[in-house]
Amino acid sequence: MAVKARATTKSRLPGTNLSRAGDYNQRVVLQAIRANGPVTRGDVAEITGLTHQSVINISRRLLDAGVIVDEDPIPGARGQPAARMAVNANGAYAIGLNIDREHITFVLMDLAGRVRRRIYTGQHFALPEQVLSFVEDQLAEIFNQRVAPRKRVIGLGIAIPEKLAGVHVNERPESYEAWSGLNVTEAFAERLGIPVYVENDATSAALGELQFGLGMTHQTFVYTLISAGIGSGLIINGQPYTGGLGSPGDLGKIPVRSNDGRAKLLWDVLSLFAFYEELARHGVTVSDVSDLREDDPATRAGVNAWIEMAAECLFDPCLTINYVLSPELHVIGGQLPAFVTRRLCDRLNARMEVESIVPLAPFCPSTVSVDAAAIGAAVVVFQNRLLPTPEALMK
Repeated sequence: MAVKARATTKSRLPGTNLSRAGDYNQRVVLQAIRANGPVTRGDVAEITGLTHQSVINISRRLLDAGVIVDEDPIPGARGQPAARMAVNANGAYAIGLNIDREHITFVLMDLAGRVRRRIYTGQHFALPEQVLSFVEDQLAEIFNQRVAPRKRVIGLGIAIPEKLAGVHVNERPESYEAWSGLNVTEAFAERLGIPVYVENDATSAALGELQFGLGMTHQTFVYTLISAGIGSGLIINGQPYTGGLGSPGDLGKIPVRSNDGRAKLLWDVLSLFAFYEELARHGVTVSDVSDLREDDPATRAGVNAWIEMAAECLFDPCLTINYVLSPELHVIGGQLPAFVTRRLCDRLNARMEVESIVPLAPFCPSTVSVDAAAIGAAVVVFQNRLLPTPEALMK
């Protein structure tokens, strides 16, 4: 799938002329070229607020590093034509990996934001060794087939639920507990020999949506990820919100009452596994959402029942989020079939319209959908290695 880099305006790319901030300025210049290119050096100076000479010096380093290229100059009325710079899509690559209890998604993204390779496997409860072997095999294919040179792959981003082994369902093997004591960053970095960055899967999905989806036009939104569990990523003023205690948007731990009247946690009744269980009560047995047929009467009945339960359980938490954060959008994505996500958004919008006292943010299906977390994980690599982040001046 092809994705387009998110446009960034001058006000969002402030450079600094402090001598100690050279690395930050290099990141800012690269992002200005990536988001707006082809651009002249004068354009970049205007976008970033850096001096023209600073941009010349930085662009020379970026050219030497191979992450930008000079394109055909713009003919001018007088003097030499102005040279234009563009990002070199092949100058750097990032791997994005989404590990969950019922799937693994692997993407290779180039510096221009295009997904060059995407592998999805619906493997349930994959163990650490299985995931490591899977990634090793994918990397070997990429290098052997010359999809990307080894020296240009700058890191692996992993989008993973905060407590991967913490959700207990009937199919979960005891051996899956191996994830609990594993330092994922160290284990993958040591085995693969590349930098590794780990992020919560819901936050990664929100980053994917921010860079390549609805975030291109909306700067403050909530992304609720429904997969084997449920959680939310928060984007506020174009930046992911990490929270004072490091676990914002943890909707799964909110107590709710299920249809049988018993108190449960939200992730017990609102997840892909709960979706399968509801379908099974209507005589539909599937192990993967791709097996579902929207036009099947039994499937429709199971989906209708699950959507009603999901809307009931999500209504109060989402209403609170709307009143407290006042987001522009509430995006829903994850591993549910697209038609189920769309109908869930429609049901929530209808209920919000009837029961809320002020206009609230509309619910929208994710435009990046099932790959959002993996794509966001690749973005995390670029942010840590090449692009500007709010924390870059402090590092």
